[in-house]
Amino acid sequence: MTSRKWMNSFIVFSVVYLLFSGNRGLWNLYKLHQEEKSLSEQVFVLKNQIDHYQIEYKIFSRDTSVFEKQAREELNLVKPGELVYKFPENGNE
Repeated sequence: MTSRKWMNSFIVFSVVYLLFSGNRGLWNLYKLHQEEKSLSEQVFVLKNQIDHYQIEYKIFSRDTSVFEKQAREELNLVKPGELVYKFPENGNE
């Protein structure tokens, strides 16, 4: 009777060990699934960024004035002879 009890304990331990440890254990598979979800989300975001930058590239390559306008606005540059008016945003200044 005791050997049967040990055999059952050994089988239960073996099954638990195989399920939760090793490369194909449930815990490892769960972690891999979570990592796959995270990487899929990153891929989605990066693909959207690529699409955005490709559209921007096409616009800039067709019309350099758009590129020039954006550069002047972001870098606060002024063309020779151009006059820039700045208005306060909140109206208190």
